[in-house]
Amino acid sequence: MPRTIEELWSTLRREAGSAQRRIDASHPLDLYADFEHPDRPGLVLFSPSRPPDAPSLKAIDIQRRQRHDGSWSLRIVLEEPRLLPVFAELCRDIVEFTRSGVDPVWPGGPVLSRIDRWRTLMQADAAALTRSRLRGLIGELLVLETRVLPSLGPDDAVLAWTGPLGTDQDFLLPNGARIEVKALDRDAGQVRINGLGQLDAGEDPLELAAVRLEDCGREAEDAITASRLVTRLSARLSDAAVALRAFEGLLRFAGWDASADTDSVVVRLHRIDYHAVNGAFPRLTVSLVPQGVLDASYEIALPQIGAS
Repeated sequence: MPRTIEELWSTLRREAGSAQRRIDASHPLDLYADFEHPDRPGLVLFSPSRPPDAPSLKAIDIQRRQRHDGSWSLRIVLEEPRLLPVFAELCRDIVEFTRSGVDPVWPGGPVLSRIDRWRTLMQADAAALTRSRLRGLIGELLVLETRVLPSLGPDDAVLAWTGPLGTDQDFLLPNGARIEVKALDRDAGQVRINGLGQLDAGEDPLELAAVRLEDCGREAEDAITASRLVTRLSARLSDAAVALRAFEGLLRFAGWDASADTDSVVVRLHRIDYHAVNGAFPRLTVSLVPQGVLDASYEIALPQIGAS
């Protein structure tokens, strides 16, 4: 079984100088975990062709070099140690995305396209946290606080929160189960689904968490704002340094800025309904739409059964 990128970095850390180790023998590309002392983990692609120009990232250094035999290397190195959990997710995304459908002669473009996608996420700013996005963030944080964190513990719970990384679902649990979160008005009977992949987890179990909220005043009993939730969760993670750093990194991916006005949305939690997304659940997926339909956003009526 291939080892995780973190396990490879840990092994390389114990070796002298700079060191590299192939991701796994079955991967079609020449991808290697890379580590340069004292604390610079990375990922290296060796390519027979010249990779395109690389995007610019503040926390990540991307080096393109031609080798003595005429081939090329593309080295992606973390410059900001506190972002290690997020950087590990980026590397995992590159590795999994390039397992199929990539021409091994021209692998640089697909790799850099994933990095560029993450650049967009990493450069998101608080101005993009509209009312809708703040409500969505509140919904995800409430599910993290009330469902995922109590059942998994700090490290696994935070790593399970993949929504800020642009995944189809907001949570991917260690056992493969997934949770998609929707923040709704208290009495809403329908919800918008964004894309054919959002309610498609393949063979994995999937739940739709309908987080039902109602607007209220700042001083109302049980009033919630995004900043209050962030403060509350940060306090719960204060004794788990790795989880707290990962949580802070994920918040930045979500466009969080503690200095911005993130208290413009004030709500009270009414309840959270968890719907099992199975064969009886109304949804559109790639396998259920006519050939040629590439994507779709649509609304569904929430079932009256199966909620808890």
